[in-house]
Amino acid sequence: MSSDLRKAIRENISIEELLREEGFEVIPRGRKLTVKGHDSLVITPDECVFTWNSRGFAGSVIDLYMGLHGCDARTAMTALRKRLPKYSRQHAAGPEPRQREPPKPKEKVPLKLPERDNRKWSRVYAYLMATRQITPTVVKWLVQQKTIYPDERGNLCYVGRDAHGAVTYCARKGTLTPKDGQKGYRNVVEGSDYERRCVMNQSPQHTKLIVTEAAVDAWSFASMLELHGLDFQDYTYLSLECTYEGPLGKYLEENPQIKTIYLGQDADEAGLKSREKCRALLKERQYTGKVIDKLPDASAPGCKDWNDALKYYLEQQRIREPVMEPAPGLELTP
Repeated sequence: MSSDLRKAIRENISIEELLREEGFEVIPRGRKLTVKGHDSLVITPDECVFTWNSRGFAGSVIDLYMGLHGCDARTAMTALRKRLPKYSRQHAAGPEPRQREPPKPKEKVPLKLPERDNRKWSRVYAYLMATRQITPTVVKWLVQQKTIYPDERGNLCYVGRDAHGAVTYCARKGTLTPKDGQKGYRNVVEGSDYERRCVMNQSPQHTKLIVTEAAVDAWSFASMLELHGLDFQDYTYLSLECTYEGPLGKYLEENPQIKTIYLGQDADEAGLKSREKCRALLKERQYTGKVIDKLPDASAPGCKDWNDALKYYLEQQRIREPVMEPAPGLELTP
């Protein structure tokens, strides 16, 4: 599918239009939109993007179609193309009856980072090291790299950067344990780059890339590397912030030096599908490096993702100290 078609779909089919056609009732929320019965779905019409926090995916109208129908990008674009006059009638005889005015380009909203509140660091440290059990060394590194910080409400803010070190993505995550039946707070900051998502520790010297569904899983993976005597700073980390494979393709376009990719998505159906789509994307791009699946130990009780695996591993080591054994699935090919 061409980039021209992707652009045409985004500029001519609105997210709210698709939602209404899918049977959702779109309602305003200030300058943004949501839908009745799904408060965690937030639409930013000015940027033509959405975030569906409870379902763990975000992006453009193409991403929304993929999430609603459980299909890949090619299938979504094929279906959405039928709604575009230019493409749906391209094989019809004779010229189109009337040329449409070219759409005005959407003005991109600049990314404005949430204010830092240094009085709330204790909340962030407690969440990362006590609740998530990220190793202190990794947490210290994230602070030194200015990847994480607390906002005025004590939420954890984390950022992704481009090859020049400029912040291109920022999201926030609540640090308090949600009440029973409720979802924890999550928010992607307006102006974030959905094409790249959250890239951490990027360097032109790095040839190894670790892909996860969430930032906390990337930090958990880094913690496991440290616990097994490997240098976690030798890797670049890409958090898809969902299961969509697109950001991996975007990253490789800008970083052809990557020789090894570790697919560390969750050990569930959605994670396995995400791996399959990543491999299909890499095959389509004729990627010649190594692609290695790194699943968390699904045989362990409740281990769905790398944060579950980290906590389980640490608990087992506390029980069996001083014996230290490699966690299943973690061994990495140099």
